[in-house]
Amino acid sequence: MITQDNFKSFLLSLGFEQNGDVLSKHFLHTEGMLKVDFNKKQLIYPEDHGLIINERQTCNFSQNENFVVFECVHRLLAKGYKPEHIELEPKWKVGHGASGGRADILVKNQQGKPMLIIECKTAGKEFENLEIA
Repeated sequence: MITQDNFKSFLLSLGFEQNGDVLSKHFLHTEGMLKVDFNKKQLIYPEDHGLIINERQTCNFSQNENFVVFECVHRLLAKGYKPEHIELEPKWKVGHGASGGRADILVKNQQGKPMLIIECKTAGKEFENLEIA
């Protein structure tokens, strides 16, 4: 499982470059960059290139699931998805009067329509207790 204790070595194994307390990785197909500031305990996404973050709690070290979301976004960018097609913590209404739902990652197509919803889980108990409808 990815934790705060092994996150830095994990990122280095993915090709992130270290400059002081900040690790970063640039993706060739976009000017976007993923960064992690270990001093501030922040996960920094390429919002300046269109990636949308609806809830800031996914951008810190408070939960191990945030590291899983970050790694999943890394994989999407590495596969060629553009930051402007990725949205974190999207919300939507479900049914009449329902409070709605939220997922970890929404991937949109070229027309900006929802294409893929990703729910991230940490390894172990959280994943084992997952119920799929």
